[in-house]
Amino acid sequence: MRVTFWGTRGSLPSPMNAAELRRKVKYLLMNARSVDLANETAVERYLDQLAFPHAMTFGGDTPCVEVCEGNNRLILDCGTGLRSLGNRIMQEDSTGRIDILQTHVHWDHIMGFPFFEPALSGKAEIHIHGVHPNLRQRFEAQMDHIHFPIAIEEMGSPVYFHEIKCEEEITIGSFTIRNKALHHPGGSYSYRISAGGKSIVLATDGEYTYPGNSGYTPYVDFYRGTDLLIFDAMYATLEQTVEKANYGHSTAVIGVDISLSAQVKNLVLFHHSPEFDDNQITESYFKAQTYLDTRKTQFPETELNLLTSFDGMIMDV
Repeated sequence: MRVTFWGTRGSLPSPMNAAELRRKVKYLLMNARSVDLANETAVERYLDQLAFPHAMTFGGDTPCVEVCEGNNRLILDCGTGLRSLGNRIMQEDSTGRIDILQTHVHWDHIMGFPFFEPALSGKAEIHIHGVHPNLRQRFEAQMDHIHFPIAIEEMGSPVYFHEIKCEEEITIGSFTIRNKALHHPGGSYSYRISAGGKSIVLATDGEYTYPGNSGYTPYVDFYRGTDLLIFDAMYATLEQTVEKANYGHSTAVIGVDISLSAQVKNLVLFHHSPEFDDNQITESYFKAQTYLDTRKTQFPETELNLLTSFDGMIMDV
């Protein structure tokens, strides 16, 4: 399976502002004194050897992940990253049936749908699947004429909604999908998606209120052995999870603990706080990696790879 991250921020779109861009450009120029800036190859080589936050950005779009297996595509969540994905789909002229799996319907996870070009084009058939009841009404509410000029029924392509039962196993194309409820205001659902002998889990917008392996057991069982766990790591510290109890988010440290117990192969940190710039997200990653290094000795049979997601990131599982 090929996994593409189109939006990785949580809560609110958070594009880089002018001051942040200026600091990044200043750093690049001050450290390029020995680089032949007229030589494109030399410039590319210089950028390749820089740490991520200096040469790139994590991006500012809200959650949207694309999973492809052969000719089958599954879209996870309709955050603002969906707009860029829709434009790419139109450029490839690969419209037709498009399936979307929805974790929940808070604004940051649906606000990209009104700008999803395949739905506006009249050339596609959109199928949105989710566990929440009244899924159509929830999507319609943000596109009421009070909030948006085009209602769902006025979009060019037909949009169909399919309710999934909690913990029901379903099949969409070549994907086998199971779900498990997460602790989040209004409810959110993690999805385990299997195809081609591999599996991935999207577990965004979840709070883990019972510390220790015994409290994590239901999630460890659901995530067990997955090739890729995409995990809500919005908070930088455990203290923040206490300060913002019942907000429904987690931290990388908890993700590491659960992943080690579940023998996950790759843990990807996701749903970055809109308050964090590139340097802060990077710092959170390195703290999580340090914690992982100290914990690995207790799990010698597990080889967990830790990554931080960014808009445009591609992984082959």
